[in-house]
Amino acid sequence: MLWPMIEPALLLERTRQAIAEVGAFQLSEWRRRPAGWADEKAAKDLVSFVDVESERRLSSALKRLVPGSAFYGEEGERSRGELTWVVDPLDGTTNYVAGLDWFCVSVAIFERGSGGAERPILGLVHRPPAGEWLWAIRGGGAWEEGRAGPARRLAPVAPMSLRRSLVCTGTPYRSSDTAEAFYASAAAVSAAALDIRRLGSAALDLCSVAAGRLQAFWEVDLEPYDVGAALLLLAETGCPVSAIGGGAYDPFDSASLVTGAPGAAEELRGLIAPFYAPIPRIAQARPAR
Repeated sequence: MLWPMIEPALLLERTRQAIAEVGAFQLSEWRRRPAGWADEKAAKDLVSFVDVESERRLSSALKRLVPGSAFYGEEGERSRGELTWVVDPLDGTTNYVAGLDWFCVSVAIFERGSGGAERPILGLVHRPPAGEWLWAIRGGGAWEEGRAGPARRLAPVAPMSLRRSLVCTGTPYRSSDTAEAFYASAAAVSAAALDIRRLGSAALDLCSVAAGRLQAFWEVDLEPYDVGAALLLLAETGCPVSAIGGGAYDPFDSASLVTGAPGAAEELRGLIAPFYAPIPRIAQARPAR
């Protein structure tokens, strides 16, 4: 494996520098145009020159940091190797284009194990408007830092009942075949939980679960770059992660994700699984990419 040959703290610092430069670029272009100015790459799925340029800059910088590494991004290059950068250059593009401040840069590096499975070993999420950072190194805990103070280690997430949980999700705008199941699930969750939210950035939503500010989350058809960095924060804070059908979650293969505080995650999965049962692909692996 290449990973033990790389100094994690140094790689974290240099990765953060590359992300900070991209975050500054995004802020320089933010709120300069009327809402809705970006293009549609698919129905209701926006892309802007800011997304594309952010990914170009990150690809160039990150591959220099780890020679021979692959790059799997949202807007262009999608290769995988022994070490792979998994990058969403601008998660929450719709919010960004509308002028809302819930968007981020998400960067993770995945290592391929001896059995072929890939897992994140370093992940960073940066929210430029707030100057917030969340990151994790495998085995080193999860951390957050804002403008107001020094970095702090996130505590393990405490068990929580679904009744006391604020639950987050994402609407199935890319998955019309799951719409009926989603809205039935949302009604059931709204009745069973404290309340429900839809914020518009899966990376930030999942980091909020890891930080204990949201207590449960579910969504279908997320991509590896949506979740790559946040998965490591969830692992380091003890949040269980699974597919809706109960199987292990793989960001490159699974078509659904459920997570949350211990207790709440399992209750949430049990509540919504029957609604998705008629859609086999939600609990099964995706076709090979």
